[in-house]
Amino acid sequence: MQILAKTCLYVIVFTALSFLANAQNTAINKSFLMGRHNYQRDTSFTKVAGKYADKSVMLKKETYSAYLKMYAAAAKEGIRLTIISGTRSFYEQEAIWERKWAEAQAMRNSDAKKAALTVLRWSSMPGTSRHHWGTDMDLVSLKKAFYTTSAGKKTYAWLCKNAPKFGFYQPFDAGRTEGYQEEKWHWSYLPLAKIYLQEYIKQVSYADINGFPGAVAAAQLDVIKSQVLAINLACK
Repeated sequence: MQILAKTCLYVIVFTALSFLANAQNTAINKSFLMGRHNYQRDTSFTKVAGKYADKSVMLKKETYSAYLKMYAAAAKEGIRLTIISGTRSFYEQEAIWERKWAEAQAMRNSDAKKAALTVLRWSSMPGTSRHHWGTDMDLVSLKKAFYTTSAGKKTYAWLCKNAPKFGFYQPFDAGRTEGYQEEKWHWSYLPLAKIYLQEYIKQVSYADINGFPGAVAAAQLDVIKSQVLAINLACK
């Protein structure tokens, strides 16, 4: 009886610890929203199989499941939706930002606000990217020229028509008056991303956006409004 009681106790403790670990992994807190958590150790994320990506990529499990269904549907029509980029941490986004920041300053944009505006045409400030959430991915090609080819036009037309059936929408579409340039390659899994966006607005302030060159321009440019929220209306 004592052995059985101890065994039951161990099971209860293990189950409780597992629940707490999963609760922590799925918590929508500020660290998660700004990419300051370790998504590679988060059990709500999973690695994308090599056949679907051209490098190591991780996504939220729910995002990945929906993507696989979309990939299969597109493949039946001769379209291969290879993932170019998926989840990025604050620090991975910071590396992209710092490289482009240096390029902007080399163009004599010594003023932080002007330099930031140059980089923000295509890249997010660390802590403000949708790629932090495991819901967003870049597909097929990051080159604008590709989408002027017959293959590019076919791919984009298919995505516009069919991606919403699987929960994916293009946040940075044409016709917006603020924010990033149009990105025909960037698609977001809305069932999760919509929740995270609302939490981002509630939890994140300009005092939280710091730790990288040009961070002072975040408040000056009101990037939460002019970048984070400058998206396709269907994504809000």
